[in-house]
Amino acid sequence: MSSLSRVLSNPRYQALLKALKDGRLEVIEPVISFERGIEYPKLKEFFSSEGEAKEALEALVEAGILVSEVADNVMACPHCRSHKLMVRAVCPACGSPKLSRSTMVEHTCGHMDFEEKFKGELGAACPRCGKLLDGCDIRAECKVVSVLYRCLNCKRVFSEPKMEYLCSNGHRAGEGSLAFEGARAYRLSPEKRVLLEHAMLDLEELFKPLREEGLTVEGNAVIAGRSGVAHDFSFAVWDDGDKGKPPLAVGLVQTSERVTAPDVLALHVKAFDVGAERKLILARGGVDREVRDLAKTYGIEIVESRDSKELIAEAGRRVLEAARSGRQARPENRMKISENIKG
Repeated sequence: MSSLSRVLSNPRYQALLKALKDGRLEVIEPVISFERGIEYPKLKEFFSSEGEAKEALEALVEAGILVSEVADNVMACPHCRSHKLMVRAVCPACGSPKLSRSTMVEHTCGHMDFEEKFKGELGAACPRCGKLLDGCDIRAECKVVSVLYRCLNCKRVFSEPKMEYLCSNGHRAGEGSLAFEGARAYRLSPEKRVLLEHAMLDLEELFKPLREEGLTVEGNAVIAGRSGVAHDFSFAVWDDGDKGKPPLAVGLVQTSERVTAPDVLALHVKAFDVGAERKLILARGGVDREVRDLAKTYGIEIVESRDSKELIAEAGRRVLEAARSGRQARPENRMKISENIKG
């Protein structure tokens, strides 16, 4: 399956792709904060974590659906990628952080020394000419020459200390070794808008009659299985609104290429884990006989049509049929039917 087909048929991406197709989401911009680094707030409604959101952006760029451009950048720890960095000055000769900083000043007499050398017990005065400085304001009669650092370990004096960075996890790194992370903005590729219009099914057309029947329908459903793993489905249907029960139907939308055996096996594993009572694959790209036979073995129905409306209508009919037959099969309903027959 190509990368384009993979993302178009991925249940986790369906809501995002629909938002892009409808124009509700145009530019996905990064937001940078000290606490969390690079984030994409507009994607919070589509994904449960920033990691998942960034994975989706990379997949959509690879598939050619999104294009990106650099919007900003941040530096991060090369060891753990933390964006929480503190700058520390160290001696460029011995690497010690034990430094003092002083201002070098020049008196009107031409004497140049550290500012603290002008301070004595009797007040401020020039160490060479002895002139008292009016009001003890050294800089009133002295010119600031530079700021110098002195290493208290090796006694070196220098104008520019070496900078090192401490991250929130305790790692140390030099300026040249910091990781550089570009913060990119994303938008829909103009060439792919038409593709999305044709390739994506409008599942709302399917959901409306199901909800009118009293069923609970959830698009892009994430359901926890008995194994504890959360599984993604294009949609799931529950009767009586009880999501604690196994879903009545689970759908996997196949939007392009032919349905493959891995597609069938993936749905079977996920549906088995969540205890789905009925499984559907909606196929627009065709199904080989061997794949159809495999699906039948696992109790998976394949609804196939290249016409979107026809595919939606048939899928809706199958789900409603499953719901009604499921209701009739309940013990309380079977008892009512038995009583009516006896009466």
